[in-house]
Amino acid sequence: MKLPRRAVRVPLNCEVQFRRHSDVRYPVDLLDFSKDGCCISPPVRVEVGESVWVRIPGMEATHAKVAWTDQWKVGLKFDKPFHAAVFESVATRLGK
Repeated sequence: MKLPRRAVRVPLNCEVQFRRHSDVRYPVDLLDFSKDGCCISPPVRVEVGESVWVRIPGMEATHAKVAWTDQWKVGLKFDKPFHAAVFESVATRLGK
C-alpha cells in the first residue's frame, strides 16, 4: 500500500547503488526523488519497514526504510531528509 506523499517528487531515470543489511550492493534505477525519499526498482524483494542504504553518485550512502512496495517498485523514506539546497543540486545534476 502506497502512503500519501508529503513532498513533490522529481521524476528521474538514473542509476544509484542499493544495499540491504548484510547484502551486496546492487545497481538500481532511481525513478523519482524528493528531499524525503525516492522510488527505486531493486532486483531483489524487500519488505515494508526494512532498513536499506542508497548511494547517489557523488554522495555518501543514505539510510532509508522501505515505505511501500508494488511488485518491482519500492518507495523509500530517508531517515534524514535532504536539505532543500542539497536536494535541488542533486535533482538538477541527476536530471540532466
